Amino acid sequence: MAITYKWVISGLQAKIQEGELSNVIESVHWRYQAEDADGNVADVYGSVGLESPNPESFVPHEELTKADVEAWLEAKLDVESLQQGLDAQLDKIANPTHITLNLVS
Repeated sequence: MAITYKWVISGLQAKIQEGELSNVIESVHWRYQAEDADGNVADVYGSVGLESPNPESFVPHEELTKADVEAWLEAKLDVESLQQGLDAQLDKIANPTHITLNLVS
């Protein structure tokens, strides 16, 4: 079963001023989603803190790309473990072991 994964960046928490730098990203709020071939979707969410940037390689907020932020996340998080968890969620959706029933009368 083919599963596709994608990052959704929910928000960037930034320090307004840090030395000469402005809008310094301190944390990323994220979701990681998986979708199987049947259209079932599972996701996990969280936030990750970042170290203060090197002023020499600082990228201003207005120049940041989604790929930049995804690279930060992939460097800080265990993506393989996230994928395994999402795969397990998708398996439970495709092969449920429990259901919710309503009282008939």
